[in-house]
Amino acid sequence: MWLFTKCGFFSAVQNSKDLSLIHVRARFKGDLESLLKTHRKLIGRPAPKVMFTLSCDYRYRTDLPRETFAAIVAAEAAAINYTNFKNRVHDGTVRDRAYMDVWCAMRRAQTAQHGYGRCSPKGLWLVD
Repeated sequence: MWLFTKCGFFSAVQNSKDLSLIHVRARFKGDLESLLKTHRKLIGRPAPKVMFTLSCDYRYRTDLPRETFAAIVAAEAAAINYTNFKNRVHDGTVRDRAYMDVWCAMRRAQTAQHGYGRCSPKGLWLVD
């Protein structure tokens, strides 16, 4: 699962050695720490350690109990307080550009599948 939040971008997969854990990975320094700090009440003590490695595609990683990760995802959904995610996370950094690249790639894929169109006032995609 890819998850874009106000705390950062995360990739979550089942831990290969312990099926009760979700292996949460991040590409940017500080993202996992921000997520763990934001949800410290859900996580409890001691907070899991964030591991750093140069030998993997995601440099930062930690493991969370499956139920804890599900509660974090639910809390992130419940905390949505913006009408435009791109505007909420826009900060002019390399991360901002990466987020826009993802948005553009998905927009191109949508256009390839559905053709060009326009948005209606109600937010519906209209094919011309």
